[in-house]
Amino acid sequence: MKSLGKVTVICTAFNHEDWIWEALESVAMQDYHDKELVIVDNGSSDGTAKCIKDWVSQYSGLFPVKTVFFEDTRPYCLTFNEVFAETNGDYLVDLSGDDVLYPDHLSLSIAQLSQDPEAAFSFSDAYLLESSGSITTFYKRNSFGELKEKLHMGTIYETLLRRSIICAATMVFNAKIFRKESGYDESLYYEDFDIQIRMARKYHVVFSDHVGVLKREHEESMSANQYQRYFSKMLPSTVKVCEKALELNQNQDENKALLERILFELKHALWSANFSAADQLIQMAERLHGKGLKLKLYKAWAKFKLDISWIYVSVTS
Repeated sequence: MKSLGKVTVICTAFNHEDWIWEALESVAMQDYHDKELVIVDNGSSDGTAKCIKDWVSQYSGLFPVKTVFFEDTRPYCLTFNEVFAETNGDYLVDLSGDDVLYPDHLSLSIAQLSQDPEAAFSFSDAYLLESSGSITTFYKRNSFGELKEKLHMGTIYETLLRRSIICAATMVFNAKIFRKESGYDESLYYEDFDIQIRMARKYHVVFSDHVGVLKREHEESMSANQYQRYFSKMLPSTVKVCEKALELNQNQDENKALLERILFELKHALWSANFSAADQLIQMAERLHGKGLKLKLYKAWAKFKLDISWIYVSVTS
């Protein structure tokens, strides 16, 4: 495919020895040739670093490859920003070492993104591979492969407040805009909710109707531990992003959407006995003038710190 600009793929691995080779091969097999790959091992304790070195040693050298190895695990957002600062691509992909890009993902995404210079990122569909071996698409599709639900890009910010409708693994960023917005928020434990909200508020985003990524869902993945019992590392970041969104909102419809998200996160914070996060979410719900029986019950639950998280663990495991 004709180059529309160089794409930088930053592949970050942490204890991904079973999958990292396939992830790296998927970058090499892209039909978009103007690319560079930066491979980061973020302090893995298994054989990931050796797998990376072995892959690089047999690599054909058709595009630039750089490796970065850390002895200790570092904060994800900080590390990604530091690595990104040393690159100069026109487009940017954040690839996890346990995911796989399909061969036309970059070419289709960049073709879509290049049509709108004001777009901050493109996103697409993905296959979700469960540990059991079952595979589904991120978006529901009919027997003809058509989307069952249309994505309304004009209200994407409001929709993102309400629920997660973008598979972060499929995102391809406009690197210039990513750099202008200072990349990921380094105070957060995870990045996708925040970067999607911030960019959807200020810029266009575009959807490419293709399945571009195989995303693995396993017990060690970050998303699997989102509502970890008692000590969720992700919920405090979710609270921060909701607080930021409250300042970004411009009308009552957006506030209503944010309240829906807050009540959803509050439910999971209570079920998993993350009561500090629950208290903060309740405060935000009150600032948004939340009412109703559901919120009253949640407030009582938080007040008495009723711990039934053992049920939550048994249901979600």
